[in-house]
Amino acid sequence: MYREVYVFFVLFTRILSYKIEVTVKQGKLIGHREATVFDKRLYFVFYGVPYAKPPLGKLRFKDPQPEARWAGIYDASTEFHGACAQAHIVHKHGLFGTEDCLYLNIYTPVIPKTEDAVLKPVIVWLHGYAFTSSFSHIHGADFLIDNDVVLVTITHRVGVFGFLKINDDDSHGNMGLKDIVLALKWIRKNIKQFGGNKDNITLMGSNSAATFISLLLLTEASKLFSKIILQSGTLYSASILQGDHKLERKRLKQELKKKGVILSKALTKDIVDASQKIYTRSEVENFQRPVVPFTPILEPKSKSSLLTESPKDFFDIMKRKKIKPLLMGFNTQESISEVIPFIHNPYYLRLFRKFFKYMVPFHDGCSYNTTSREYMRVSEEIKDRYFKEGITEQSLEHFLRYTSDLIKYPIIKFIHIYLKLIKANTKKIFMYKFDYRGSLNAVKATSLGMSNARIKGVATGDEICYVLKCEPLWEDYVKMTRDDVNTDKTVIKEMSGLWANFAKYGDPTPANYTGNITWPPMSVDGSNVLLIRKTFTTIDFRAETLIYRFWNHIYDRFYQNHHCKPKHDEL
Repeated sequence: MYREVYVFFVLFTRILSYKIEVTVKQGKLIGHREATVFDKRLYFVFYGVPYAKPPLGKLRFKDPQPEARWAGIYDASTEFHGACAQAHIVHKHGLFGTEDCLYLNIYTPVIPKTEDAVLKPVIVWLHGYAFTSSFSHIHGADFLIDNDVVLVTITHRVGVFGFLKINDDDSHGNMGLKDIVLALKWIRKNIKQFGGNKDNITLMGSNSAATFISLLLLTEASKLFSKIILQSGTLYSASILQGDHKLERKRLKQELKKKGVILSKALTKDIVDASQKIYTRSEVENFQRPVVPFTPILEPKSKSSLLTESPKDFFDIMKRKKIKPLLMGFNTQESISEVIPFIHNPYYLRLFRKFFKYMVPFHDGCSYNTTSREYMRVSEEIKDRYFKEGITEQSLEHFLRYTSDLIKYPIIKFIHIYLKLIKANTKKIFMYKFDYRGSLNAVKATSLGMSNARIKGVATGDEICYVLKCEPLWEDYVKMTRDDVNTDKTVIKEMSGLWANFAKYGDPTPANYTGNITWPPMSVDGSNVLLIRKTFTTIDFRAETLIYRFWNHIYDRFYQNHHCKPKHDEL
């Protein structure tokens, strides 16, 4: 028996160690073979393929430049290249990643052997959190490969390196967005060599990556993809977007000056550390103030500009464009990771009660008078809706509902506007509401930590590991292979199958679908939303429509009464 096990191990190792060569525009590269965790399907993976020149030296804070041809054979068979430079997301300080980071990873079920081979649909995955971090290298393709889909994951600049607008004629900001666009151009030119169809590309992202994708709908880059999947984010989530970074740029230089260095020559770590100190503690604690210093901005029109039209004009802009099929949704308790201090220490709820009148959120960097009668009236309306019985240390559930609704509102607003756009269009919208609580809900588990708080719902990002394989949870997936019946595994199979079908056909349950889930397109009245729990059922959008109406009323009141005047240079 031991001999049989040994022979099997040797043969399987040889199969997985198989290398394959592919030729792209820049030259030849090699990848290697792996097997999916559940179905054991063999597939090919190419790690760390460069799509742009490293943004180092004179290219720091500049638009990405296409990668030149390379000599010899590029080895893309060994390991990920890593994340772009950013602050460490766990320790909140220190450097994670590198500035040399403009690479992508390609996972494909098959390498075509002939020119007329049938090509596979492609999903391009963007991962982002609050515009400041991205970890696309931790997400694998196993579940999509099992559904016969090619996956490409992109690493792009974030935070200060991705969005700082420096004061010269060669940089208008939005480098991180432009990285994505250049990567999409590379994919369209080369994906056929990996068995992918350049005319069937679905762009998929979560959190701020979903914001990036919906912003790209406003640009010429929208021609580079055919469908979109937005998870927990839209361009209306751009309430945290800033102006032209004059204040932030000034403060960044002041922080670096304390160390005796200038921006152009500073070490990566020094720049990341300085970018974490741009806002004072009081500014960060002020719930009304956006505290993400470097985000997309509107650019002056030029040959190199990308984002020149405002999300405020989304409806009018999209009426002139081709509407794309859309799958989108949100999670039931989006704000869990945003309010960790409140979960772990009830003292913060006492502060929230004390300073509630200053906690009315406003978008677009508006200025307003907190002592005005109108402002106080709005503050009371919010309190009446979310805290009718007052704010105490036992109000955590109400506080989470309040903060989660603030995140859901821009998503619901987007879907209402998109529904108007498709009235005279044959394209379809599919909406989901994710409320499954399983062992792969990593964001919620990490956020709660040692807290004894019993929190209902699921956090932003908790759906990801049921569609993409999350490498840190590898052992959890392996354990599932030993069970004949496992609810987490069932949810993975169902969700990844639905997402893959949307990428293939623009419909999660097309005519050839043989599963048990019913998911019709969302109707204009808001019915047919897929509720994802242990079982998948369709519900209406009534509760979310009430959220939409309430917050529309709040914002409209301020705009109409001139208590809030957005600055023209902001998104």
